Amino acid sequence: MVEAIDWTGISFSEARETLKKWREEHARRSEETVEIWEHVLSRYGSSLGDELWPVLEQVTLAAIDAARHDLVLECLQKLIKKFPASGRVTKLQAMRLEAEGKFDAAEEIYDKLIKADEANPSFRKRKVAILIAKGERLEAIRELNSYLEIFLNDQEAWQQLCELYLKEGDYARAAFAFEDVLLSNPHSSLSFRRMAEIRYASGGTENLELSKAYFERAILMSENDIRSLYGLILVCNALSAKASPSKKKELSSAGVKAADKLIEIYRASTENDHIEVHIKTITTLKNQLKQIS
Repeated sequence: MVEAIDWTGISFSEARETLKKWREEHARRSEETVEIWEHVLSRYGSSLGDELWPVLEQVTLAAIDAARHDLVLECLQKLIKKFPASGRVTKLQAMRLEAEGKFDAAEEIYDKLIKADEANPSFRKRKVAILIAKGERLEAIRELNSYLEIFLNDQEAWQQLCELYLKEGDYARAAFAFEDVLLSNPHSSLSFRRMAEIRYASGGTENLELSKAYFERAILMSENDIRSLYGLILVCNALSAKASPSKKKELSSAGVKAADKLIEIYRASTENDHIEVHIKTITTLKNQLKQIS
């Protein structure tokens, strides 16, 4: 067991280097950052020189995460005094308002920031986050689509758009949005599985055929992917209802093979408390698949 570090007892140089390392790695170690600042670095702020400002920005973000509104305000006052016209500092002010649940006020600030700097993606993404927090999904979808017209290669935004469409039950648009994510992650079995699930939820023979192909691709890349194996069994069952006799035989074979693989995985498992229940369920599905051929 790794011994926990007492961040309150480290030296000034250790504290300085630790925060610098986390900044460079984009590590959001919020609780630890707050501890290091309050117990070590805040006592020697002047010794940081110009490094004080990125440290204060880092501490502000950490304090927002940790709901330390008093510390957020303390850091912001120093940053505003030093950089009164900074968009980055203004963004931190808006994030503070978000954390306090003052979404309308935060959104108003982001609108001003976007107007002043339309090429800055972070302002637009924070506005989308506010719209989602307010439950305004359709407006968030419109904002994300507008954002993606400019920042076409932002895969995180495409994935967020996909999730919003799914919550709206718009599976066709969700699949369209996720295609960009899939294209950027062609070696990810999880991406193929996610697309398979979206197509399965869409329904209809064409989507089910695509779902089957995506599940099979995911299994080819990760043969022990339990969700994909289950998904393949379900999609084979669903497709069999309107399939020709020869197609039913093919579906039965693919589904039974997936069921056998699942049973093999569960029998080899030593950490599952309900192995026999799972095996019984899979065996029932397997027998159903045998009957359709």
